[in-house]
Amino acid sequence: MGQVAFWSNRHGQTGNSSNLIAVATLIGMEYLTKTLVSHTHWSMSSLESAFLNEKDMNSSEFSSLGIDALERLARSNRLVPKIVKDYTDTVLRDRLELLRGTVKPNEEMFSMIHEVIGTIFDAAKHYYNLTLIDVNSGVRNKLTHSVLTTSDVVVVNLNQNKELLDEFFTNEPEFLKEKKVVIVLGQYDRYSKYSVANIKRMYKTKAPIYTVPHCTGFMDALNDKSVIQFFFRNKNVGMNHENYYFLNEVRKLAKGIFEAAGVDTKIYSEQGA
Repeated sequence: MGQVAFWSNRHGQTGNSSNLIAVATLIGMEYLTKTLVSHTHWSMSSLESAFLNEKDMNSSEFSSLGIDALERLARSNRLVPKIVKDYTDTVLRDRLELLRGTVKPNEEMFSMIHEVIGTIFDAAKHYYNLTLIDVNSGVRNKLTHSVLTTSDVVVVNLNQNKELLDEFFTNEPEFLKEKKVVIVLGQYDRYSKYSVANIKRMYKTKAPIYTVPHCTGFMDALNDKSVIQFFFRNKNVGMNHENYYFLNEVRKLAKGIFEAAGVDTKIYSEQGA
């Protein structure tokens, strides 16, 4: 299906990582696809803390898994699609896997991976149906640029901060004009003046806009390292349940990503959606 980059124009405000965690978990739970999640941050991302337990994160095997191991294979021309799985952690068997980030001691050493990052994710794209990658914000980072260049879909993470919205919509990066773009508003408040409908009207954007609403239960699950349990526990809640709105909006985002990638969701959805 393709490679999807989760990106924001500004660091630390939009829930880039938590949005990816939410939609990746839901896709793994409700779609019959092989999905890989990864990131290109030097410091450990919240992807690891969400999907790995303390034992796995402290394991001596950490350096033998993940993106560093695939970099070594790529540089020695030994990286082929079928072995990518051997260097990942299983989150949901046959559905969702995590490619860990770097354990290199400094950012400068890690930044050199931009030379082979395209090879790494191209191999992943040929094995997995869907690859979701959390990248650094902005456009100056070499790794971010490399991943955005090769991605089939870019999920632009924004919020309801007018200053941030003005910054993005009045100075939209040139590279997005050649990409399939999906916009998602993180920590969304449906009662705000800056609703999806009003934002569409104010900025006259043609890109689809989805939301990941603020959800106390999900935020607690992130802190408690119980995201998978949270989603399974709330999978079939009714319309009157406090978490229904959150789950329903994340479902819409998942379907929107598949549609942007040109995939008929009926093929893969357990629900026949």
